Parts: sequence; C-alpha cells; structure tokens
Amino acid sequence: MQVQLREAREEDIPQLLNLYNEFSKTFVGAASRGLKDFRRNLRKKDNINWVALDDQNSIIGYVHARLRKERFNRGEFEDIIVNPKHDVEQVARPLVEKVNDIFVKKRATSIVAGSMRNPVYEKIFPALGFLESESTGVFMYAILDTQKFLNELSLVFANRSTRLVEWSGTTQIECEGHSIFLQRKNEDVEPLVWTNQPIECKVILTRDVLRKLVFGVSDVVESLNTGELRVETTLSHERTTTLLRALFPKKRFLIMDGW
Repeated sequence: MQVQLREAREEDIPQLLNLYNEFSKTFVGAASRGLKDFRRNLRKKDNINWVALDDQNSIIGYVHARLRKERFNRGEFEDIIVNPKHDVEQVARPLVEKVNDIFVKKRATSIVAGSMRNPVYEKIFPALGFLESESTGVFMYAILDTQKFLNELSLVFANRSTRLVEWSGTTQIECEGHSIFLQRKNEDVEPLVWTNQPIECKVILTRDVLRKLVFGVSDVVESLNTGELRVETTLSHERTTTLLRALFPKKRFLIMDGW
C-alpha cells in the first residue's frame, strides 16, 4: 500500500478524533481529547501536524509534534497515531521521517520521542539516529479514583474481549469494592456499570495490581499463580487464562492522561 502524506487541515479534525478514539481502544490509555484539543493543536504555529492517507484518500494515521523554543528549540514527538487495522510501522515510519526532516530544517537543537511507545516504534526511531535514554526522568502513577479509572478503561477491556470468539457471557473486574462488567451481546461486548446476569468470570484485584497489569509491568498469569489476583469462575482453566491474557496483554502504554 502506498502511503501519501500531507499537512493536517482544520477540516480533518473530526477524522483525527475518530482515528484517535479507535487507536486508544486498542492501545490502552485514552487521554481526554475532544475537537477543541485538535483545533488548538492545529492553530499553534510551533506545532507540526501531518497525516497519512490511503489509496482512498482516507486518513489512516497522523503525527503531532512541536518545537519547544522555551527549551532551546527542542523538537518533541507527541502523538503518533495509526489506524489499528493498518500496519503500524508502514504508516508511522514515513510520518516520523517527514517530521524529523522538518525538525532538522527548523534547526532543532535536539529531538526527543517519548519512550512509552508501542514496541513497533522502537524499529523506527533508531534508524533515524535516536538513542534510548533511561535517565530523563522517573515515571510514577497512582490510582486516586478507582471507579473512574475502571470506567475510563471499560471500552478498552470491551474491545479486547470482543476478539475472543469462543467467549460469551459476563465478566466482572472488581477492584477494592469498585467494579465494571463486560457482557457479550452477539458479536459485541458491552461495558456495564451493573448487571443482574450470572457472572462467568470475576477478576478480583487491588489498585496496585491493577495498575501494574494495565501498564504492562506484571504478567497476569504470574499474578494469578502468586495470589496477587484472584478469579472466581465457571470457565475451564484454559479459557480463564485466555480471557485474562486478552484483558491484560502486557502492552506498553502509548498515550495517557491523568485519571
């Protein structure tokens, strides 16, 4: 597939928001974004926004970056978003290369890209001369509002469990007295705040374990085996393991916001 590139325009904003929402449902960490956020990104003169188009002239990816003059003209990659139905590397690589060239032409003193990215991106940046650094800061995260955190991630969990064609029924994720429910209806999985339907699988865990699983720090099966996570289920061991790995696949965060 030949990917075409152009600068993002204001009329692209609805497509960009839809693309972002699809991306964040697959790769955990839906930051709070709306049309106003995209308008602001496009209007700031130091921001760089480019889109990737497919053969049908539809937007299948975009990159948002900025030049930080208050930080000695440093170039920063912010969002690299690709439609989950397309090859991430094939779409992201030309976008990254284009913006990198722009940074060079604008005489950026340095160029940085966030390290909390999809591992696919690790194939792209080193080819452009990027070196990984672990000394730029320490990332710390705490869940202050458990129910809000669960609600924010409910669409992510629903999207992941939708792919389990062999699973049907209702799953409950309970964290320190707060819960969300995932109920399959035909081919779709709907997140619920409450249901009186029988629960086929109930996952019980603490905020600390939930945080580690969502951020990909811990392995869900190891957490189950060590007792950090408990499961009450009518499913077989094999199906339970499959469901748990679908819900917590140990993916790295790509985008995030404060809950």
